[in-house]
Amino acid sequence: MIETNQQTRPVGDLSSHVLAQLQEMLESPSWYGGGRLPPEAELARQFGVSRPVLRKALAHLRESGRIISRRGSANFVQPKAEAVAKASDVRSLSIRTVFDMKRCMRFRQIVECAAAADAARRRDPPGIARIEEAQSRMQASPAGESIFEADFAFHMAIAAATDNPYFTFALATIRDQIRLTVEFTRKLQGRPADQVAPRVVDEHGAILAAIRAGDPDAARKAMQVHMRQTAMRLLEEELDGFSVLED
Repeated sequence: MIETNQQTRPVGDLSSHVLAQLQEMLESPSWYGGGRLPPEAELARQFGVSRPVLRKALAHLRESGRIISRRGSANFVQPKAEAVAKASDVRSLSIRTVFDMKRCMRFRQIVECAAAADAARRRDPPGIARIEEAQSRMQASPAGESIFEADFAFHMAIAAATDNPYFTFALATIRDQIRLTVEFTRKLQGRPADQVAPRVVDEHGAILAAIRAGDPDAARKAMQVHMRQTAMRLLEEELDGFSVLED
């Protein structure tokens, strides 16, 4: 237990002290991927303060976007991508808040809809074969293995089928941000990392069929539907008031 002197220290100072301790705790590598904080009663005992004092510190973390509350129940730590040396490098963008996740999804929507249309326009047999292989890999993903890798491989195969390296570069560059968004929201919703939703398989199948048919408009629309449904699955009601789903 972390010792504090509640009798002599003002409440404001106590909450500031607890806030500093919480911030230090969340800088631990074990929290980089986010996760659920212990119950308030347990945290209050750990820091040796009352729950009202603890709540003031948690409120500050919530306002700064470091944690979020899920439907008024538990507190969840936001994940963050590893920072790199150059701030100008896109890979230095961190996923710290739900708003960051929405912006990442919006970027994906724009890039991947265009990639699907271009892949259909080219209708390249080897490229289509790689998309089919990625789709089969996802459907046959073994239990206990995170579905993210197979899912990301499908989207990368579409980007590669455009024969435009900028599409693959854009997706590969934000791979960690996409992974953090997917893994954190699955953890938040209590869904297993190896769960393959039949709807996702169907949505992928519609995209693949449009690319096979060489129909750019249908491919773009199928990817648009998939991106919309992905955003709803991952972010649920958090989409309110944000333009991530705009056409």
